[in-house]
Amino acid sequence: MSSSSTQEFHVATAADNRLHASGSITFANATQVLSRLPEARGPVEVDLSRVANADSATLAVLIAWAAHAQERGGTLRFLNAPAGLRNLARLSDLDTLLLGAAA
Repeated sequence: MSSSSTQEFHVATAADNRLHASGSITFANATQVLSRLPEARGPVEVDLSRVANADSATLAVLIAWAAHAQERGGTLRFLNAPAGLRNLARLSDLDTLLLGAAA
């Protein structure tokens, strides 16, 4: 399993084509996290169960990741989003992005 880190945010890549995200994506580190977009040339699952303190910056980064994957012919599927992030996505009318639908 390989890992990359940016200010309290970590993404570990497992052999099963799944990414495991942990920590926080905030306004303070969103630009740096964006610069580490995951490469998705096929379907990739992103486990968000260990993402903390989710806010609109977190949602924006996940949307950018999904768009980047789509541009490269891949898809990201976000799994296990924390309740706060799911609620924010619902309020923003983006819940299908975070509730298991392929982006």
